Amino acid sequence: MASVASKPDDLSLESAKKQSVFSMPLEDLMGWFVIFGCAFLNLANLLQEKEEVGLDFQVLAKLGLVGLGGLYGCWGLLTRPAVRRMLTTFPVVWLLLIGACYFIAIPFSISPQNSLVSSCSIVAVVVMTLTALDHLGVMRTFKAIFAGAALFIIGSWIFYFAVPDIGRFAEPIADGEFVHRMSGLAHPNTLGQFSGLTFVLCAILYFSYRERSPFILLIGILALAALVSSLSRTSLMASVLALAVGYRHLFLKKKYVGNYLLITALMLVGILILSTQVDLGRELSSKLGLLSKSGGSEELTTATGRADIWAHAIHLIQKQPLTGYGAATQKFFFVEHSFYTHNMVLNIAFSGGIFAGIAALMMIFGRVRDLFFNNNPLVDSLVVFFIINGLFENVIFSILAGLPTIIWVIILAWPHLQDDPAVKQLNRSKRVRDEGPGRFIRLDS
Repeated sequence: MASVASKPDDLSLESAKKQSVFSMPLEDLMGWFVIFGCAFLNLANLLQEKEEVGLDFQVLAKLGLVGLGGLYGCWGLLTRPAVRRMLTTFPVVWLLLIGACYFIAIPFSISPQNSLVSSCSIVAVVVMTLTALDHLGVMRTFKAIFAGAALFIIGSWIFYFAVPDIGRFAEPIADGEFVHRMSGLAHPNTLGQFSGLTFVLCAILYFSYRERSPFILLIGILALAALVSSLSRTSLMASVLALAVGYRHLFLKKKYVGNYLLITALMLVGILILSTQVDLGRELSSKLGLLSKSGGSEELTTATGRADIWAHAIHLIQKQPLTGYGAATQKFFFVEHSFYTHNMVLNIAFSGGIFAGIAALMMIFGRVRDLFFNNNPLVDSLVVFFIINGLFENVIFSILAGLPTIIWVIILAWPHLQDDPAVKQLNRSKRVRDEGPGRFIRLDS
């Protein structure tokens, strides 16, 4: 795979760390601002009815911000060869193929205007992020993302306490009852996804990049509290597993094998003995009910109703497989199904057709494959988070691409970036040659 070196205008990492935002040149400031703004604003929803989708003041502000990001991205494409090379080199090129499918689907959309605007916004965010990675460098780009995420988390807590009509969400469950979830500046599921990503980023910045700022620690605590208060079980599970996989090298060691085998044997013996004393099926169903919002295990076994949504999405894709239905049209076809496909791959296949869905699968499988050859807590943790969350939510390529799409672009571009301190520290190419495949499950001494 060709390597594209990313050099942020010959600035060293130390000088980039010390440089104040307001002392940047104009083009640097614009790049920082559009990354910060899109990370903060593009997934925000200040309406009381969080599931409403329409053209309002906040959508216009987002479109203006995305437009600036698109101009910045076009500047990068025209003036920076590394941006063009990254865009046309695997694995980033999968985004280009998916974007092409989205544009092909526009004439077949029930709302060509919506699909055109959404497709343009997604492409704008992609080229904006690639330009920032090459122009600003990895760390300054991540700091802009973190600043936007931090403002979102702080704003969500302010709205939760000061404006409860917007910051709290009453979700209907069985028997006419409601469960109250923290929504902050977005829908609770979006907040859970946002706060989960922020918490994972805080942990990685703190432990792997040695950014030991009290502010990062504070935002991490607030993000974790928001994640729990949003009652987003998917994002909570994704966050825990993401960090477990990202830092697997800490516990996948030969000296622990005996302990793991002993624990496994004791658990199997315990289950065998328990099965002779109680009805495990009934007990398991009862315990699962404690994890659900409604108190019934059926909610979990049907993925909170998502099984029906996925079946409906697959049925629609089968009816129009080659072109899909165009971006930002789900609200017309999923009126009785929460307005979304609630699955990352189905969302892309529905919007751009079966070939876009195949490209999405190949893109994801490529990132999973890299888990077995490289060990970088930043990329590994984020890949796992996206895969788990993507099973139940759209995550990337939403109507207007936001924080998750920006981070996903960075994950895809990471093999080409050479100014990430973790890349230099790991010296990945040498480790792959010396150790061979199977890095994910190889036990360290």
